[in-house]
Amino acid sequence: MKTTILSVVLLIGIAVSGIGQTKSTLDNLSWLSGCWEGRDGDSLLEEHWSKPEGQAMLGFGRTIKNNKTVFYEFLQIREEMGGLVYLPQVKGEPPVPFRMTAYDNDKFVFENPSHDFPQRIIYQRQNLMLLARSKDYKRENRFAKSI
Repeated sequence: MKTTILSVVLLIGIAVSGIGQTKSTLDNLSWLSGCWEGRDGDSLLEEHWSKPEGQAMLGFGRTIKNNKTVFYEFLQIREEMGGLVYLPQVKGEPPVPFRMTAYDNDKFVFENPSHDFPQRIIYQRQNLMLLARSKDYKRENRFAKSI
């Protein structure tokens, strides 16, 4: 009996920890809010994220090269249908939905297997660094949080 109770408590502890889970709330992603900057050669990369409010986080990203914006996107992470959805809108095109498939305290993954490229988007924090990458793309972007 004691073994059964201990096993149940252990299973509940594992379930509550959130590691490898696919269900999260926006509050779990609040560390993403703020301004992030990185470099790719002579290009400046920026991502700016709002705090989680109103069942959404809003953001934008841009790449500046030779003092000119050469890429931009509007970003949303929304609570929809019992989960989180990442909605990038690149250069004015319609937004493309990516559903959250995994997360832990320092990493979250969104996927859309029917999208041509990318199919998986991964955000991961390491101390004050943000790694943003697509699984289909062999390069990752590194950002430092700017205050």
